[in-house]
Amino acid sequence: MRKTSRKSFIASLFCGSAILASAMAYGADIEEVVVTGLKRTSTVMETPSAITALSAADLQAKGLSDVRQIQYAVPSLHFGESYDNRNISIRGIGGFLEQPGVVTSINGVTQANDASSQLAQLDLNRVEVLRGPQGTLYGRNAIGGAVNFIAASPTEEFGGRVKLGYADFDQTTAEIVLSGPISETIGVRLAASHLNASEGWVENLMPGNDDLMKGEKTNVRLLVSAELSDTVNAELMLGSSEESGRWTHWAMIKEDIAFGIATFLPAVSVRDNPEGDPILSTEEPHKVYMRGPTNTDRELDIYSLTLNWDLESLSVKSITSQQDWRNAAQTPADSTSSGILMRSTEGTNKTFSQEISVSGQTDKLNWIVGGFYMDDERTDLFDIQFQENIAFGFAPFSTNSRPLYENEVTAVFADATYSVSEDIRLGFGVRDTTEKKVHSTFVTTFFPFCGGAEPFIQEWEDSSTTIRASAEYDMSDNSMMYVSYSEGFKAGGANNGDCNAPYNPETVESSEIGYKAALLGGSTTLRAAAFHYDYSDFQLMQVKDFAAYYFNADDAEVTGMELELTSALNDNWMVNAGLTLLDTEYGEFLQEDLAVAGGSGVKVQIAGNPLNNAPETNLILGITYDTALSSGAKLALSLDAAYRSRVYFREFGNMDDSQAGYTIVNFNANWQSADEDYAARFFVSNLTDEAHVTGMYALQTTYGRQGTWNMPRQVGVEVTKYFGSR
Repeated sequence: MRKTSRKSFIASLFCGSAILASAMAYGADIEEVVVTGLKRTSTVMETPSAITALSAADLQAKGLSDVRQIQYAVPSLHFGESYDNRNISIRGIGGFLEQPGVVTSINGVTQANDASSQLAQLDLNRVEVLRGPQGTLYGRNAIGGAVNFIAASPTEEFGGRVKLGYADFDQTTAEIVLSGPISETIGVRLAASHLNASEGWVENLMPGNDDLMKGEKTNVRLLVSAELSDTVNAELMLGSSEESGRWTHWAMIKEDIAFGIATFLPAVSVRDNPEGDPILSTEEPHKVYMRGPTNTDRELDIYSLTLNWDLESLSVKSITSQQDWRNAAQTPADSTSSGILMRSTEGTNKTFSQEISVSGQTDKLNWIVGGFYMDDERTDLFDIQFQENIAFGFAPFSTNSRPLYENEVTAVFADATYSVSEDIRLGFGVRDTTEKKVHSTFVTTFFPFCGGAEPFIQEWEDSSTTIRASAEYDMSDNSMMYVSYSEGFKAGGANNGDCNAPYNPETVESSEIGYKAALLGGSTTLRAAAFHYDYSDFQLMQVKDFAAYYFNADDAEVTGMELELTSALNDNWMVNAGLTLLDTEYGEFLQEDLAVAGGSGVKVQIAGNPLNNAPETNLILGITYDTALSSGAKLALSLDAAYRSRVYFREFGNMDDSQAGYTIVNFNANWQSADEDYAARFFVSNLTDEAHVTGMYALQTTYGRQGTWNMPRQVGVEVTKYFGSR
């Protein structure tokens, strides 16, 4: 019944869109954004794929800097955090810290994991979000899609800006950009930003313990572009991002004091609690009982060199990069006043990558071939320490160390599009990838565990060949449709602290049909896509005995549609809308639900349950009003809303594992002086102060379900001084 009504709704939606488009008055043309998401230069309307591009003007006007805010401006994009893990998902397909399911990149440099990609981006030219498997051009872990951050390039004339801001929670911000030539052939662009948050937006109810979500963040990036000859140019990128303070929290989302470790707490004399006072926790949003030190320290250093060699009939491109990532955190793990569990983690990533591609174009053929290499070395230390003075007579602990996790990736790929006629194009691509992995783990624990005094070492190799095929048809000068088939895979791996065999890669087969049109003389653009995914060896994660374990379920399916509409109603009014409808379900699989008493060892069937992070309905609606003031200055007012229906965070389909539907509303007022030398932005993020959970875990070793809250309402202002060239 639900599927039938949904089909009717989709049909009526398309009809309604057509009627709306035909009824609109002509407005200003919508500027087309040039994109390189398919590793060729084109526009959003020409690309035979579901892609959304946010320009520099969009990002600056609405204060969008990273995926936390961008998710509310792009259909089907979801970002969540929990237990210091970060996950980007598209159309319900994502991953986890160990193996992202959506590839993120900065100027073509692939980020090794989701955590490093979430440090604030800076001084961007645009953001491109590709939805659907990108296994041919992006390879491993692009099974859900790709998010590309493109930095602004050096300008031909000297210029820049200085921006200062202040917002709720005593947040002060500063940003500076300097750009220009230092010779006839060399240009430089330096961008830096700093955030100082003196007040936390998660209140800690434990006396004598500070609030959470506060500290400092600093970002610096230097871009140097050089014309080495008439045919060769180079770009050097040096970047560094740092976070320090108390930038993590997990709160009690659903308390179950009769479950988990609480079952033996009556016999436990918790430190500094000789009177046996009750253990306190709260389910109230943006509040937590957290006892003990809470510190986070993250740093990403990135170095890359891009070379372009343009010949008469072909082009050669090389991207060489080195990334160093460090993530350290210490915090109580139980979200109660007991402070009985202290959790500390420290991980590093050292990633070297090299990609070389050769591309060319004739009257009828557009092609690219290339190779990719990556060496990713990780180390991890995870420690759970029970505090002293408990009934056991000693302080139990669990230390899980991974001295080495090395992943060596080699791949070759080819992709081509052939013009059968002026209106019809056929595309085909293939990629072959091989991954060689070495995994070493060492565990010391008071619980029984396999292994001995020496690290447990595993070595194995995974390989995959993925293809894509497409057909495009230009229905008119202003409209086109496409049909595509694509494959993707997400690499497998080994559990840290698990002596079982490695889990398998996840694979997908995707079919998609899309339609794109520029209507009413270019004042309105309409983009629609319908898709279906068939998954095999779908990867899931479960937290058990303090640690995360990854494994393969059987299969899963995703069916859905997306619609994007942008329209300049006239010279003053602009509207944009986006809609995603999803129908997702797990296949036949028996799984332990550790969030219920006695769940360990008892398996339940999850077939038919919705996928995690896959709301059935995702709706985006924005309206902007631009006007010129009598002084010659310009004012733009925008109101943007994003609605998501119920989101499940675990595979069991339980309401307690979900977040009810919610709506996020943002307001921005942008003023620009008549001479364009000054600008100001007043903003209210999360205007209605909506509280929702961004991620959730359920552990049989704590007191219930724990997760992470979104940021509450924030009001702020920014002032910018421009100078020289823009």
